[in-house]
Amino acid sequence: MKNSIKNEILFLNISSTIIILIVIFFITLNTFQKNIISNVINRMTEYSQESQIYIINTLKKYRNENVYTKLNELSPFIANYLFRKYHFHIEIYDNRKNLLADSVITKKLYVYQDVHYAANSMKNYILKKDGNEITLFFSSPIFFENEVIGVIRFIYPMELEFGLIDNIKITLIIISLLSILAVVILNFFFSNSITTPIRKLQEETEKIANGNFNERISIKSNDEINSLVKSFNIMIEKLEHYIKSLKEEKEKQKVFIDNITHELKTPITSILGHANLLLRLKDEKDKNISINYITKEGNRLLKLVEELLYISKMNKNDFEFNFKKHNIKKVIDECVGILNPRLKKFSIIVENNIENRILLFDYEKIKEVILNILDNSIKHSKCSKITIESFLINEDYYVVLKDNGIGIKKENLENIFNPFFSKRGKTSYGLGLCITKEIMKKHNGDITIEGNDGTIVTLKFSMEWMENG
Repeated sequence: MKNSIKNEILFLNISSTIIILIVIFFITLNTFQKNIISNVINRMTEYSQESQIYIINTLKKYRNENVYTKLNELSPFIANYLFRKYHFHIEIYDNRKNLLADSVITKKLYVYQDVHYAANSMKNYILKKDGNEITLFFSSPIFFENEVIGVIRFIYPMELEFGLIDNIKITLIIISLLSILAVVILNFFFSNSITTPIRKLQEETEKIANGNFNERISIKSNDEINSLVKSFNIMIEKLEHYIKSLKEEKEKQKVFIDNITHELKTPITSILGHANLLLRLKDEKDKNISINYITKEGNRLLKLVEELLYISKMNKNDFEFNFKKHNIKKVIDECVGILNPRLKKFSIIVENNIENRILLFDYEKIKEVILNILDNSIKHSKCSKITIESFLINEDYYVVLKDNGIGIKKENLENIFNPFFSKRGKTSYGLGLCITKEIMKKHNGDITIEGNDGTIVTLKFSMEWMENG
């Protein structure tokens, strides 16, 4: 249902207000009524005490006579006196609850429980309603020499008091109705202040849902809606960035597939070509040449497949690393020794200035990194010298491998770590540098390559990670 939040807010607040006002109404009215009746009772109590003193003083004059008989004789005068004094109906009873005197003879009233209690030494009162009239019956015992000789009854009309209560009731009802009206008006504007930004937020999110990620939500609000809008805008930016990343990743995957197709096609074509040629060759020497080509290209194809499996495992983060503390100089010396025959073949001098340093790394993986970097220098740089150095800056340890070869063009450096990246018309770097990058990341380090004057490869190891490890 449209504006359901608005309706729910209105219903909840108005219903809560009504319930609170009803509770306040009854509590206030009940308290006010009790206070009024209590004030009347207190006044009647004072009157009964005054009347008691007056009757006792009157009867003392006839101490030698029968007090019951005298009360019977004097009760009409006493009732009239008290009636003129207090201006409301007075009745006097004997201790057997027989009516002795009545200040208003024309109106006969019943003997209620108040008289019975008073005849038994206890003050008591009751309220009786006759039509629209409410009357208070207050009875008090008449003591003479610690003995109950009769009862004096005050019959007080409560029209003024209950009229005041009715006025208070009407006033409370009017105030309650005005309060409910004010609550309705205030809640209408309050609910609009909540639902209007929400409706606008809904409209804006529908635009975004339709793919318009250039939109940004702008809603002026000082409450949680504003925080929600900020969160939505952050989400949109992240979503836009994520979609852009997906598109870039898709493009990279396309380039990767194109490159790997080209890389795999070359040895397969060569293998098939020489295999077909073998069927037509008769000379054993020519056959051996073709077989050697097939074997060479087969090994090349196998290496490509192994490299693909390797990088696949690394991307899935399930390739196991065996981190231990090793001397970095030892692994570099071993790599230089392994490649020494090839270095001599191409007359390349290695100046190894690496220092002894204990680091935390996987020996075989870092060995693979160093071999890959040196192999690229031998194959691609046309260098005559390779220098290996190391230094420590703050909490980072660096190993720098520099050759004096032809270097790498700036436009190629950005993509040098992409799988099977190749300079146009030149030999591919395969998966070697891509795998090297992943290995260094797993070591909480990095690899960077510069190619302006020769090629400079920098390996970064975190000493802080070593200490924490």
